[in-house]
Amino acid sequence: MNCLICLKSLPESARIQYHGACLGQLFGTRKVNLALAESRKDLVTAIPRKTHGFSISGVQMKAQLAIEAGKLKLVDSNGQFIMKPSPEEYPYVAENEHATLTLMRRVGFPVPPCGLISLKDDHLVFVIRRYDRDIESGARTHQEDAMQALGISNADSSQKYTAASYQEVIELVIEHGGMAVAMELLERLVFSYLVGNDDHHLKNISFFHEPVFKLTPCYDVLASALYSSMAESPMALKMLENGEPEYYGTMGNGYFAGSDFVELGVKAGLIGKAVKNRITSLARKVQKTAPAIIEASFMPEEMKDRYQALISDRLRFVSLMEPGAE
Repeated sequence: MNCLICLKSLPESARIQYHGACLGQLFGTRKVNLALAESRKDLVTAIPRKTHGFSISGVQMKAQLAIEAGKLKLVDSNGQFIMKPSPEEYPYVAENEHATLTLMRRVGFPVPPCGLISLKDDHLVFVIRRYDRDIESGARTHQEDAMQALGISNADSSQKYTAASYQEVIELVIEHGGMAVAMELLERLVFSYLVGNDDHHLKNISFFHEPVFKLTPCYDVLASALYSSMAESPMALKMLENGEPEYYGTMGNGYFAGSDFVELGVKAGLIGKAVKNRITSLARKVQKTAPAIIEASFMPEEMKDRYQALISDRLRFVSLMEPGAE
């Protein structure tokens, strides 16, 4: 039996499906009542009445949670956590997002504490601590997403996919945060590609401005390409401001190569050799780490197999072969 937070094995004597230390890291206490609802249906029915500050992003419903009198509860505002049940149309999204963010943390990215909660009908829901709220005081930390940073109106929600390219976002980051922050963003984009996260749009890239300009912790990352009807493109935005990267545009096979990400970095203003080294290092970490995390996850076996196959395919293309080489 594996922990619903860290995915590592539990001792046979464990009475709950969590390590005590993991509960403390996620919830700030080892003693919290996690009984949210009898069933997924009951939970989803309760969400619209209890949450006014969140909208449904795509098909995935979100709600705010807070700990009150030692119990985790749905709240209208000032929640310490965000909870997301799997959409009925796309089962096991909660398990998918949890496994993906766990992998992301293990290869070195900043990820807020997150885990799964089991309902009495055995459905699992995803919960993540809000990084923009202090867990003790509830004080809010100001952040800005890439649409806001680029001065793009949010009046049309489709703009988050069409209003700018990754090149333009990286150029903005170089201007305000410097090369190191921009390189981290490029690495996050490569990771999204490797795990089939085809929804890394402008509102899923956010920044803190104080005390220095930097990326916020990672969020909303999952292998959405496993749900074929949702996967229309390998990435959410255009790579380049003008045209397509050389390999992607020439081969027409639907895959980006490592050389395409190097081209993106160079055209945005990063140093090509440094970009290549960082991509190679990240790919090695994902190749080494992903199999064990996917196997330990709570996704069904069939989904685990497809997830590992997806990563293996993407790693092959990101291996920084010369375009067209085999």
